[in-house]
Amino acid sequence: MRTPAMVLAAIALAGTSTAAAQRREASGLWYSVGVAPGWARVTCNICAGHRKTALSAVIGVGGSAGRVVRIGAELAAWRQREGGVTQTVMSFGAVAYWYPNAGRRFYLRGGAALVTHRTNDGTDVITSSGIGPQMGVGYEYPVGRWRLAPFAHYSVGVLGGVKFNGGQAAGSATVSFLQVGVSLTRH
Repeated sequence: MRTPAMVLAAIALAGTSTAAAQRREASGLWYSVGVAPGWARVTCNICAGHRKTALSAVIGVGGSAGRVVRIGAELAAWRQREGGVTQTVMSFGAVAYWYPNAGRRFYLRGGAALVTHRTNDGTDVITSSGIGPQMGVGYEYPVGRWRLAPFAHYSVGVLGGVKFNGGQAAGSATVSFLQVGVSLTRH
């Protein structure tokens, strides 16, 4: 008689501790870092619009808004130097990750970002910026207390302009930024 009662008590305690762990994960702080090849492009009526490839990085921090959604802020940066010209793209935005499955591995990502581009040849500086959507997908693999996630993220700034040495050069520009890489996230 004692054995079935002890088994039931053990199952109840295990279920309670598992539920508590899931609640901690669902409501806790998260942070992530990642590296990726990145592609950046600026298009406007005076821009060439070529897509350049270089190494990029992303960092993020936030909290969970339930079991299937986490929200936060992310900063992504890309830099390329070629022939004495340095180009830098930065994307800073608010982001939400949605996990549609119960296992919380596959995610869809969306939000809004300020995307900036700067080209400097040592004499002249051209800057472009825009605000627009960001989106992406990824899949997280548990690795101890971390999650390793291959991802593809895209940000595009569409509401902005172009400046040449501080003066207005074009009224509208589109700055786009694509990353395909891997990140480490701690929940």
